[in-house]
Parts: sequence; structure tokens; C-alpha cells
Amino acid sequence: MKISEIIKECGVVGAGGAGFPTHVKINAKVDTVIVNGAECEPLLASDKYLMETESDKIVRGLEYIMEACGAKKGFIALKEKYPFLIQGVLNNAHGKGNIDIFPLGDFYPAGDEYILVNEVTGRIVPEGGIPLQVDCVVNNIETVLNIFEAVENNKPVTERFLTCTGEVARPSVIKAHIGITLKEVIEMCGGATVRDFVVIIGGPLMGTVETDLESPVTKTMSGIIVLPRDHEVVKKKTIPFEFIVKQSKAACCQCTYCTELCPRYLLGHGLEPHKIMRQISYGIDIPSETITNALLCSECGLCEIYACVMGLSPNAVYARIKEEFISENFKPIFPEKKLAVNEMKDYRKIPTGRIIERLMLSQYEGVNLRRGLETGPDRVEILLKQHTGEPSAPVVKVGDRTIKGSLIADIPDETLGAKVHSSIEGRVVFVDEERIIIEK
Repeated sequence: MKISEIIKECGVVGAGGAGFPTHVKINAKVDTVIVNGAECEPLLASDKYLMETESDKIVRGLEYIMEACGAKKGFIALKEKYPFLIQGVLNNAHGKGNIDIFPLGDFYPAGDEYILVNEVTGRIVPEGGIPLQVDCVVNNIETVLNIFEAVENNKPVTERFLTCTGEVARPSVIKAHIGITLKEVIEMCGGATVRDFVVIIGGPLMGTVETDLESPVTKTMSGIIVLPRDHEVVKKKTIPFEFIVKQSKAACCQCTYCTELCPRYLLGHGLEPHKIMRQISYGIDIPSETITNALLCSECGLCEIYACVMGLSPNAVYARIKEEFISENFKPIFPEKKLAVNEMKDYRKIPTGRIIERLMLSQYEGVNLRRGLETGPDRVEILLKQHTGEPSAPVVKVGDRTIKGSLIADIPDETLGAKVHSSIEGRVVFVDEERIIIEK
């Protein structure tokens, strides 16, 4: 069986956040494969934990991807401030002349695919494009580990490693079963240390606010960050969009700092956040180059967290426009053009430490994380949409027995999607179009 088919059967998707089905991504011919070990969002540490403890498997996983893609060269990109991780990978890659370590600077967002491709290869992914267009495939650390487990052990994705930190008694890196609740993970970390709190799912910049602690862990959940409800990060993420628009109309002075520090603009893309702030006064539903260029935004959040001296949010405006495009199934075509990196790119890399200070997260950075913990749930709620594409279709019914790793939902015919597997042994107690609940 082809490597891509094995990965498909095991339900591997991008673990870094987007959840793109990996069997589709690696079913292509490229000359370079890049493993993304940047873990650029503050406070997250599970990828670093995996590089420290599973680097041998990650090197082997990279070799499987290279074999599937016919790639001649593989890179594992890690921040140079972690020399012990780099040495561990070098030890496991010894004698493999086609695999190198690429040391990254400690800047944000070093883990953005477009930036990573440019840093490692010098190539620029086209506007609205993907790394495949410049002969590259990029995969997250945990995705590569899951590929190894699929190919060598026929192991489906039933757990994921995540960081639970912030206002919890014992911040930890946890191996969590897919479908366990946020509440259970937080309790494993000693519980919240403040009464009125919310959870950020993912990292503090690109993550989302979640108030329902019964929400389940998914394949793409990299972090659970517990913060007081009145923390600046939470307040910024929960400002009503109508207020953002009014504030932008009143306060934007067109200083262009948001554009000058935009990582995609610095790669030569036609993304100029100050123009979208100007466009707000005329309406953001008018088809124009400024509006359609919203799709070039990576939503890294630098424009609102670091660049804007007025505390405005071009990022939120772009995100709203993209939501509208998706709901209307609108996909603009970006014309081919020769791109050139801005000459100031290397001088406008924002150190991660400054981002942490700006976000008022310094007290949570650098804490000793407990490691080696694994959940043991008696009940899991497994979502059927944990990936890019169509929701998976249930292949079980109420009353069916499952074992850990058994298929419970398949990819609908002729669609983009991923298979879903049971994360525990038990009995199916609920099935609908959105979820499957299994109890021991």
C-alpha cells in the first residue's frame, strides 16, 4: 500500500491547526520537505517536548514523507535557541546526507508556512498559493510523528499532545485522548487557579476563546490556555465587531505601521492592512483589490498586537471578510506576478519575547511544565469535523462496540476529508451529523 494510502486509512491531518488531510498533501512530487518545529506561538511547548523525546521517530517520519513525495532534500526547522533539541535531531539524522537541521531565529511568526519556506529555501509562495507551487511540502512536528506511527505501527490518530498552561495549578504537556473534555484536561492540571476564567484554544495570538468546558479535544488542538476573563488577550479577542469598525473609522491615522510589519507584505505579497482600515469608511462589501487581498492574510495578529499604536484590529476585519468569502464560496484568482522579498524583511522580525510582554503573558512563560501525563477518559465526544473539507460520515450506530483505533467515521465519496477513529474501547451511545459519543 502506498504511504499516502496508509496515512489516509489512519486519519492523519495537519496537527498544527489547519487540519488539512495529510494524505492529500503528500500525494505530490516535490524536491523539498520541511518539518515545522518552530512552535512560534508563545506558551506552547508540546512540539518541543516531542522533539526532545521522539526525535528518532520524527526523523523516520520525515524519511517516509520524502519517499512518498520523491523529495531529494528534507529539513527540520528548529529555533536555534534550543541547542539541545538540535543536537538530539542531529544524533538521529547522523549519516543521512539528505536531511539537515535549519536553525530559525526566535521571532514571530517563524512557523507560518510561507515564511518558513522562504527562510529555508529562499523561495516565495505565490499569492493565494501553497508551498507545493514552489516544490515544497511543509508538515508540523506532531503530524510527522503521526505519519511514523501510521506507517510503522498502523496506528490511527486517537490522541494528541497539547500544552495546558496559564492559570492552572500544574501547567503540563499532556497526551490527551481525542474527544476528552477541556474540563477533564484542566482538572488533570490541578484545576484553574482563578474563579472567573475562559480558555484560549491554541496559542494566545491565533487561538480562539472558548467558554464551554465540555467542548472536546480535537486532532488540531495544540493548546489549552486558561486566563482570567479580564485578561487583555481575552478582552482583545471578544471585542464586538461593530465596535472594531467604529473604532477604526474614528482612530486610524494611516500611519502604515501595520503594513510595514506585516509578515506577508514583507514577503512581497500585496497585503497592506492600512488600506483595509481606510476601506472601512467606504464599506468592506465592495469588491476591490483591497478587499480580495484579505485572503492573503495569515491572521498572525501582529498588526493588532504589536504594530498598531492606536490598538486597532486590521486582523479582525480581515478575518470577517474571509468568513464572508467562505460563506459565499467566493474564491478570487490572484494573477501571477514576480514577487520579491522586501529589503527590510530581516530587520522587521519581531522577537517572541516582545510579543509575550505586549500580551502581558510574561508570568506564564518559562514555567516548569509537567510532562509524560496521559488522559484516561471513560467517555469521549468525537467531532466529525476536525479537518479541512467535509465532515466525516458515521459508519457506526448506537449500541455498536468499539475498540481503540477502530473506524467510526469515513470520508464521504468524492470529497476532501479525513477518517475518524475511536479513541477508547467502549460502546456508542450517541450519533448524529456532528459527533459520536462513546462510553466505556
